[in-house]
Amino acid sequence: MVPVSQIQEALGFASPELAETLAREGRILNFRAGDYVMEPGQSMKYVPIVLEGSLRVARKDSAEDRELYLYTLEPGSACSNTFGSLYGQSPSLEVLAEEDSTVLCVPIHVVQDLLHRNSEWLNYVLRSYQKRFDEALSALDDVAFRQLDERLIHFLHEKARRSEDREVHMSHFEIAQALNSSREVVSRLLKRLESEGQVRLGRNRIEILD
Repeated sequence: MVPVSQIQEALGFASPELAETLAREGRILNFRAGDYVMEPGQSMKYVPIVLEGSLRVARKDSAEDRELYLYTLEPGSACSNTFGSLYGQSPSLEVLAEEDSTVLCVPIHVVQDLLHRNSEWLNYVLRSYQKRFDEALSALDDVAFRQLDERLIHFLHEKARRSEDREVHMSHFEIAQALNSSREVVSRLLKRLESEGQVRLGRNRIEILD
């Protein structure tokens, strides 16, 4: 069984009963960095909630050769896109483990039952919807209103915020995919940031200096 204390620490529930229900009914899945947690159109029988690590959520185009980074799920976060499975909808996004991650998988029928009888769980689900919606809007604002260099700096700072050493461990190609750009353009911008003293570049590693 999932440790109740781990669930309460990650999700911050006040109700021990709610955490105990999730621990009893849920199951733990461990993903290695780069593993797919969910792919577009995949039939989901559970809602994934991050306990440790981080998951990157993105949307691919119809040809599946370009993607738009939307947001990152950190400990305590649920992928609200999977809540559509409650109504028979298939997720439209892809979810990828950015680092080794521990995920609590709550069966759909448990999610549905708790929505009807537990107000704290209902509030958690509604907050998840709102937070993911706000993050998706922020990603849209980036594409619509920011120049690529501004988006790159914002992206790097957001990634480094979760790292104690202020480093981003991603290749130039992975960053380009997340920003819906090309590796050559991103590499050129990173070189410029390095010359300005804002970053220090290494192999699949970018240290934020300011």
